[in-house]
Amino acid sequence: MSDPYEAIALSRPNEVAIGGALITMVEPDLGVEHAYNRWYEDDHFYSGAMQGPWVFAGRRFVAPRPLREARTPVSEPAVEPPDAGCYISCYWVTAGQEAGSERWSYLAMAEGLMPFGRGFTQRRHVYTAFHRYCFGLVRDEGPLKPHLALDAPCAGLLVEIVDAPGPDGFERLQGVLRDDVLPPALAGSSASMVLAFAPKEFSQGLIDQPGTPRVEPPEKVGSRLCLLWFLDADPTDGDAPDLRRHHGALEASGAGSLAFSGAFVPTVVGTDRYVDELR
Repeated sequence: MSDPYEAIALSRPNEVAIGGALITMVEPDLGVEHAYNRWYEDDHFYSGAMQGPWVFAGRRFVAPRPLREARTPVSEPAVEPPDAGCYISCYWVTAGQEAGSERWSYLAMAEGLMPFGRGFTQRRHVYTAFHRYCFGLVRDEGPLKPHLALDAPCAGLLVEIVDAPGPDGFERLQGVLRDDVLPPALAGSSASMVLAFAPKEFSQGLIDQPGTPRVEPPEKVGSRLCLLWFLDADPTDGDAPDLRRHHGALEASGAGSLAFSGAFVPTVVGTDRYVDELR
């Protein structure tokens, strides 16, 4: 019998680089917010993601009620209702090892955790998908690089979802954002970097069994981008610079439309900070 640890340890590629991400925005049911936070932080963050092979960074963020009320109105929303999604978690997956990481994630959930009561049914997946890393822009010259984003100091996260008119317009949307719209918005802003990801179809099928809420298939695969802005300024600070000035440039380009824009702050690990501010 082959040694699975040897197979993983010697597998290539193994460069420290983002190949993909699991991005999952979740809404706990009313009244179970404390229980959900403790389950996710004490168990699921690790057992459902960080213990898996090829996941090399992870972080959780939370949106208290004032931040959810300040979300940008959009005509065709990716999130319904617009204030859903109290928590979002992001995990980086090593470039070239995305398939194996997703396979582990599926098996861990479906066979290693849920059948043993390690799930939490009183929650809803608002936006959850495995993503392909597309590009990253860093504001300042220096040692900070995209793969460090989840470990570097961070005061907040602005999450944006942008849709091309259809799959034929995806490459144009990506190019317009990368080359024209985002660089001037990032320069001199309160964001240290912005990273772009494209959702993918689930390769392992859906987990749909007792012990966990159903995760619906990702929508608009092939025409959607998810932008993660890592903020130096606390988005709850009313004096923080507005990072949404690029919305007009995006609309004027005709390359795509905004489907979600909402800010979060990092959770404070080992506490229930912000839980009482969700409702």
